[in-house]
Amino acid sequence: MHIVSVFDSVVLIVPLFLSAQETPKTTKERLPGNPSVRTEQVHGTVLYVEGSDIAVRLADGKLREFKVPPSRKFIIDGKETKASEVQPGTELIATVTTKSTPVTQRTTTVGSAKVWFVNGNSVILTLPNGENHTYQVNDSYRFTVDGRPASVHDLRKGMDVSAQKIVEEPMTEVESDIVVTGRAPKKG
Repeated sequence: MHIVSVFDSVVLIVPLFLSAQETPKTTKERLPGNPSVRTEQVHGTVLYVEGSDIAVRLADGKLREFKVPPSRKFIIDGKETKASEVQPGTELIATVTTKSTPVTQRTTTVGSAKVWFVNGNSVILTLPNGENHTYQVNDSYRFTVDGRPASVHDLRKGMDVSAQKIVEEPMTEVESDIVVTGRAPKKG
């Protein structure tokens, strides 16, 4: 296999034999990497509650407002509690677990074309839809001609060629899980 960069895309070429009449076929796949998991705790005391909005003084002294989703439950003194039921003075500990997974979105296109023109490392190919496209090709780039690998310098007008193009887009998927526990203020 050979790797070449064409128009900022990663392209891998493997031997294929396709007729020049065949239209390109594209598949997509998701390739996850090894996830990393990070857990942190945030401590604070509830100052004010209105509906699902909660104002909290954090352990570092900063004041923060949280808009709590309706699905979020708090475990206060061992009992499940809605945000609107949390009392001022309640000490909270939010345990936030974040999982980050690197993912490569791979798009593979397999297709064929006919050589329209070649000059040095430039080649113009006529695609099955009749459109011509110009490519700058590295010497190590390999096309498939009659079932055999061929470099750009082996190409001649009229030859049917095929190739596999793989474009990889890196991204990161992030998932968070938040568990909020606490202790209600003592009634005096």
